[in-house]
Amino acid sequence: MSDRDTYRDTLLYAVAIAGSERELAGQLRVTVAEVEDWLDGVDAIPERIFHAALDVVIGSSRQAIGRSRGMLDRIAR
Repeated sequence: MSDRDTYRDTLLYAVAIAGSERELAGQLRVTVAEVEDWLDGVDAIPERIFHAALDVVIGSSRQAIGRSRGMLDRIAR
């Protein structure tokens, strides 16, 4: 797995934990369009955004993790 894949997967997990791209964008202080472009591979994910996404994941509650699993299952289909 490349760094790019790791960054994207982490960002996707952070979206699932946050509940939406809009919510994560607000937490990261970026636009929804930027989050979408990063997830779609249009633009590379900046290292600071990767670290911020890690903070979202690490700081999440058990409830948020539980909710995120359902969202990730839907995305995987």
